[in-house]
Order: sequence, then C-alpha cells, then structure tokens
Amino acid sequence: MDQELSERLDRIEKMLSDNNRMLAKMRRSQKNAAYRTLLYWIVIIGLTIASFYAVIPYIKSLGASYGIGTGSGADSTSTSITNLINQYEAGKK
Repeated sequence: MDQELSERLDRIEKMLSDNNRMLAKMRRSQKNAAYRTLLYWIVIIGLTIASFYAVIPYIKSLGASYGIGTGSGADSTSTSITNLINQYEAGKK
C-alpha cells in the first residue's frame, strides 16, 4: 500500500507541475495579448492624429483659395459666409 501511495503522489506532483507550467504560459499569453491590443490602439489613434495634421495644410489652402477662414473668430467666419452668399447672388444676376 505504501508503494502504491508513493506512486500516486508522484503522479499527482507531476500533474501539478504540468498544470502550473501550463497556467504560467496561459497567463503570459494573456499579458502579451493585452500589450498587443494596447499597441494596436495606440497606433490607430496615432495614425488618426498624424493624418489630421497632414491634411490641415491642404484644407487651409483650399479655404484660402475660396476666401474661407482668412479672418479670426466666429465674427469673421460669419462675415466670410455672408461674402460668399453675396458673391453667389451677384453671379446669378
């Protein structure tokens, strides 16, 4: 009986060791997945911000060619819009 008990304890010890190793691998994999997800979203947000700053000069030049946004503040914007409306109405006549 003592020999059988010893063999069973050895098998249980080996299974516990294997389970511990597998759980450690699973936890490491879970951490790596979380880091990859974080890196993914940082790249997505960074590219979005970078593309916004890359497009700003084109938007400004387009606005300058049509005379939009040349002033500062909300008052100049409404003035620019009013000027555009007046130019459109003058062109219709």
